[in-house]
Amino acid sequence: MRIFDSLVSRLVVALIVVTVAFGVVAAATGSYTLQREINEAMDSSMQEAARRLLPLVIDDLFERDEPQSPRRLAEAVSEDDGGRLVFQVRNGEGRVLMGSYSAPVEPLTQGLAQGFSEQAGWRVYTEPAVSGSLFVQVAERDAHRNEETLEAATGFLVPMIILTPLSAIVAWLSLAHSLRPIAALRNEIKARHGDHLAPIRTEDLPSELAAIATSVNSLMQRLDMALDAEKEFTANAAHELRTPIAGALAQTERLIAEATDEAGRKRPHQIKAALSHLARLSEKLMQLARADAGIAAGGKASDLASVAAFVVSDFEQHGENRGRLRLEAPAKGRTQVPIDPDALAIVLRNLIENALLHGAENTQVVVRVGDDVALSVINEGPVVPATTDLVKRFERGATRAAGSGLGLAIVNRILQQVGATLVLNSPASGQKDGFEATVRFQPPGVSAA
Repeated sequence: MRIFDSLVSRLVVALIVVTVAFGVVAAATGSYTLQREINEAMDSSMQEAARRLLPLVIDDLFERDEPQSPRRLAEAVSEDDGGRLVFQVRNGEGRVLMGSYSAPVEPLTQGLAQGFSEQAGWRVYTEPAVSGSLFVQVAERDAHRNEETLEAATGFLVPMIILTPLSAIVAWLSLAHSLRPIAALRNEIKARHGDHLAPIRTEDLPSELAAIATSVNSLMQRLDMALDAEKEFTANAAHELRTPIAGALAQTERLIAEATDEAGRKRPHQIKAALSHLARLSEKLMQLARADAGIAAGGKASDLASVAAFVVSDFEQHGENRGRLRLEAPAKGRTQVPIDPDALAIVLRNLIENALLHGAENTQVVVRVGDDVALSVINEGPVVPATTDLVKRFERGATRAAGSGLGLAIVNRILQQVGATLVLNSPASGQKDGFEATVRFQPPGVSAA
C-alpha cells in the first residue's frame, strides 16, 4: 500500500510540511532578530567598557610623562568580557599611546570618528576625551560575534530538529486514534450484505460519521425493501405460473395426440418445448426464491452421502439418465455437513442437472463424496473458460444446450448461507478436459459468518 493511500498518512504529511515550513520561516526570522539583538548587546558592552576605561587612561597618562613607544598592558579590559575585547588609546594625531595585550600594534582604524566602524574583521567603537586630544578605541573580532550568534541560534534550532520527527510520531498516533471510528464504520458497512442489512449504530460515532452512517442506513433500508419486493415477486410469479403452464402443457399433449400426421404435430411439439422450458425456468425461480429466503440456514445437519444417494437414485428413475450417473462415497465414516437437507438436495440437483445437460453425450457423470466431507460433480466435455462468471444469475457459458443460467447461481447463493464454498474447475482435476464443481463445507461446529 502506498503511503498516500491512507488518510492518516496524508494528514500527517500535510501537518509536518506545514509545521516545517512555518518553522523554517520562524527560524529565519528568529535568527535575524537574534543576531540583531546580540549585536546591540555587544555594542552596548563595548560602549560601557570604553567609558569605564576613559577616566583610568586619562589618570594614568597625565601622571606620567608622554611615552615614546606605546605601552602594552598584560591583562584584558575586564574579566567579565572574558578577553573578547581589546582596546587602544590614541592621541589626536592617531598615534597609539597604550593598548591591551592582545590588541594589534597598528592602529585599529584609519580615522578617529566617534562611534562604531568596521575595519579588517574588527568591530571598533571610538570614544573621544579631553576635547578630542585622546581617543579610546574598544574592538572585538567579527568571528567572536558570529560564534556567539551561531551558538544562540543552535540553541533553538537543535530542539526544533529533534522535535519535528517526534511531533510526526505523536501526530500519527493521535490521528490514528482519532480516526478509529472511521475504521469501525468501514468494517460495519463491509459486514452488510443481502442477508444482513441491519442498521448501523450511530450512538458511539462522531457527528461527522454519524451523518454518513445515517445515510447508509437509509440506503440499506431502501435496498432491503427492494430485495424483499424482488423476492416476493419472484416467488409469487413462479408460483402463479405453475398452474397455467401445467394446463397449457396438457392441452399441447392433447393437440399432439389428436394430430393425424407428422406435419400437424410439428407446431404442438414446438409449443411443448417452449412450455417445458418455461416450466423449468419457473421451477428455478422457485428455488431461487427459497434460496434468497435463507432455506439453508435452518440449523439442521445432513448426511452428505445419504442425500447424494437419494438424489442420484431419483435422477436414474428417468430413462434418459439411466446409467449416466456414478456415485462414489466412502464406505465408512460419518459425512455430516451443516446444511438443511432440502437445501443440500437443491444444490445436488442443480449440479447434476448442469453436468448432464452440458456434459458430453453418452458419458458418465461422477458424483463423489470425499473423505474430507467435500462434494464433487464431474462431467466430460470441452473446456469451459471464465468459470468464475458462471455463478452470476442468468450467466451462461458457450453452449447450445437449453438452460436458464440460474443453476450455479442458486447453488452459490445457498452455500453462502452456510459458509461453504463452490470451486469450479475446467478442465477437471487430473484431466485434459471436462468440468468439475466442488463444494467444500466448513468443519462441524463452525458457523457461517
